[in-house]
Amino acid sequence: MDRNVLDDGLVAPAPPARREAHDRWSLGRAGGALVFGLCGGTSSGKTTFARALVERLNQLDGSLHPVLLRQDEYFQDYLHLPDDARGAARTANRPDAIAWPALRDAVRRLRAGGSVTFPGQGTGLAQRDRNVREIGPTRVVIVEGHLLYVDAPIQELIDLKAFLDCDPEERVLRRIRRDTTTSGRTIEQSMEWYLRDVQPNNGHYVEWQRAHADLVIPHDRENPAAVAFVADAILGCLARE
Repeated sequence: MDRNVLDDGLVAPAPPARREAHDRWSLGRAGGALVFGLCGGTSSGKTTFARALVERLNQLDGSLHPVLLRQDEYFQDYLHLPDDARGAARTANRPDAIAWPALRDAVRRLRAGGSVTFPGQGTGLAQRDRNVREIGPTRVVIVEGHLLYVDAPIQELIDLKAFLDCDPEERVLRRIRRDTTTSGRTIEQSMEWYLRDVQPNNGHYVEWQRAHADLVIPHDRENPAAVAFVADAILGCLARE
C-alpha cells in the first residue's frame, strides 16, 4: 500500500522540500504574522514548550503579542450527530476529531494580520465557554497539536514546522500523571482511554508527521535551549521583513 494513503482513505500530504523552509526563513516574510507549528505525540510536551516560547518572546520583544492556538481547543462539537451516537464517535486522536475549518480560518486570519473570534465556531469549547472574545492581531502565531501536519492546508500556512521527540514510555507516564492529577480520572480510566483511543491512533496518524517537520526537538525533559533557539530564529526572521 502507498505509504501516503492511510487505512481510512486519508491522503497524507507529501513531505515538503527542505528548500522551501530555508527560503522562507532566509528571505524573511512580507508583512503579516509569522506562524510556528509544533507537533508531537500525546504528552510530548507541546503545550509546555509553546507556553515557554510565548514567555521567551515576550521577554525579548514586548511588541510581538504572540498568540498561542492549541489544536485541543478546536475539537469538534459533534452536534451533527444524534445524541445517542456521539459517545461512540467521540475521539481526540483521529483527524475527524478536529474542526478543521475553524482552525484553518483562525491561522489564516492571524497570519494575514487580522484578528479572530475565540472559541471557534463548531468546536466543543464553544459549547462550554460562552466568553466569546477577539484574539489578535499579532506578529507571531504559535499553533500546536498532535494532528497538525495531517492537514495539508494547515501545513501551507505554517512558516516553520517543528516536531517534539519524546520517548514513548515517558509520554505514557506523563499521560497517566496528567489524567489522574488534572482530569480527575482514575489510573484504570486513564489506561482504558489510552488503550482504546490513544495507542492505536498515535502510530497511525502521529509518528509519520515527523517527516513533515523542518526541525525535530528532543523533549524527554524541558529544553530551554531549544526554546531560546526557536525564539531567536523567529526574531531573526521578523527582522528581515
